[in-house]
Amino acid sequence: KTAVCLYEADQGSRETGSQFVGISRYLTMAVSKILHMGCAKSGFKAKYLANAISYITKDFKSENGLYVSGYNCLPETALNQMLNTKRRYNKMGGRQGYHIIISFEEAADTVDKDIAMEIIGKFVKEYLGKEFEAVYALHDDTDHIHGHIVFNSVRCVEQGLKYDYRNGDWDNIIQPLVNKICEEYHMATLDMDKVRENRKHKRDKTWDQS
Repeated sequence: KTAVCLYEADQGSRETGSQFVGISRYLTMAVSKILHMGCAKSGFKAKYLANAISYITKDFKSENGLYVSGYNCLPETALNQMLNTKRRYNKMGGRQGYHIIISFEEAADTVDKDIAMEIIGKFVKEYLGKEFEAVYALHDDTDHIHGHIVFNSVRCVEQGLKYDYRNGDWDNIIQPLVNKICEEYHMATLDMDKVRENRKHKRDKTWDQS
């Protein structure tokens, strides 16, 4: 597989947006998920990382590159910069990068794309800080506007320590940060208690059927 999902909210949790009062007509709840890209078993080790960067920066998905940006790197040279960071710290193997997707639940034609891109940029800055090179983009080629963030697995500072995703990070760090930024824009937020309740119900249902 080119990318493996580490965590995302299930469909039952995503439907909680309808329970909020006063949801903005132009930007409603944003829901995240995170995936990782491993090392290719043959040939170019960072193939999947390269493919991800190429995919999210496609012109036809981002209004001819209008909604593409880099963080701690330039989009045009991001892959080379990430590879140079890996070489500098002798960390060419293992997981090559991570891919966070943030989806806005409202229909695409009602979402303010400039604000959505701003939200993605704020998330990148607050979550990755000065430690990771990243490329991010906003796509408007589907029914729902969504942002893509691809970042290096190796820090460009602090002896090149690798990003370490741990169980619970989506619950405790990633989605809560998305919620926090959404609140700044008077948007609805994903109910994390509901997420956990749905997850427990799903586990219990699976257990009952076993």
